[in-house]
Amino acid sequence: MDRAFLIEQARRAGGLTQAELAARSGTSQATLSAYERGTKSPSLKVASRIMAAVGHELVLRAHIDWIEHEPPGIAAFWAPSMLWSVEPPMCFATITFLPDLLRYTETDEWNLRVREERIGAYEILIREGLPHQMIRWIDGGLLIDIWDELDLPDPVREAWEPAMRLATAPVRDDALRFMSGESWVAASARIRDQKGLPPPPPPPPRKQRRTRFDPRPLPPQRPSPGPPDDTDGGP
Repeated sequence: MDRAFLIEQARRAGGLTQAELAARSGTSQATLSAYERGTKSPSLKVASRIMAAVGHELVLRAHIDWIEHEPPGIAAFWAPSMLWSVEPPMCFATITFLPDLLRYTETDEWNLRVREERIGAYEILIREGLPHQMIRWIDGGLLIDIWDELDLPDPVREAWEPAMRLATAPVRDDALRFMSGESWVAASARIRDQKGLPPPPPPPPRKQRRTRFDPRPLPPQRPSPGPPDDTDGGP
């Protein structure tokens, strides 16, 4: 999708006129109309500002390549170039009428919330599913969690191995990056109206120690209390 189409779709989804969206986003109606007609192209910064004004956000979406493999001795299958995420609740959906063409089991309903059923469904999807089925229900993180438990032929494992290595490559992250605001955003989520943490308070001033050569006068000394009066004040 190009930016012109996205801006128009976002505006219509928000129920706004061009004049209303232009006023919200700090641009003119004529400029916004030119963006939507495609006669003028906004920068990514401007497009993001316009989308934000109508409650939308520009996002990054990966395009996954799929290769069909036809090894001898087993049915043909598809393997991806990389893994992906399926957001809840879809990654925990109950799949009904998922055909088991190789008849591993008689089950025709799979509850992805149940680990054992997720294993069975993933095995069928990986061995027999089409790309549009796998990308809808197989979550990369959940797949990694059960990968060693799946009953898959060696050619299938080998074909999926590059995507698995890419998804599990070592990554180091700084737990304190939230101080700079960089961790307000995940792959498909953002903390609404998140404000940065206030800076830490300055350290208390250090007390200066006097030296024997300090020219400053000594502070006035408070008189020390005298010995206690043992008299009762009587004659």
